[in-house]
Amino acid sequence: MMTKKYKAAFLIPVGARKILGEDGWEFDSPGRLSKEVADHLIVALRLDFVEMYSEIKKCVGDNISMSIFLDDNNEVENIYFQVSGDSLNALAELCQDPKVFYKAEMFVPDRE
Repeated sequence: MMTKKYKAAFLIPVGARKILGEDGWEFDSPGRLSKEVADHLIVALRLDFVEMYSEIKKCVGDNISMSIFLDDNNEVENIYFQVSGDSLNALAELCQDPKVFYKAEMFVPDRE
């Protein structure tokens, strides 16, 4: 079975500190993302809920999977995406909407 090549992208609170640790990217921010942002992305990207585990809500769609990381208070710490094909462009376009994403920024680590 071949696995699809994908790119990682994150939606994080504006100004969050980005740290590349042993387990991957970590983000340090006192702020949180609004639940409305996560709900909007699920609808706009036509994602289906798959599972909830260890305070991570996972949703998937065509060429995109989204993991919503929740803190102990059930607030959205950050959102991790695995995208392939044209999905990164669609996601980037969605993140341009200032009404919805004025407190969030998209972070795409370089994978070269």
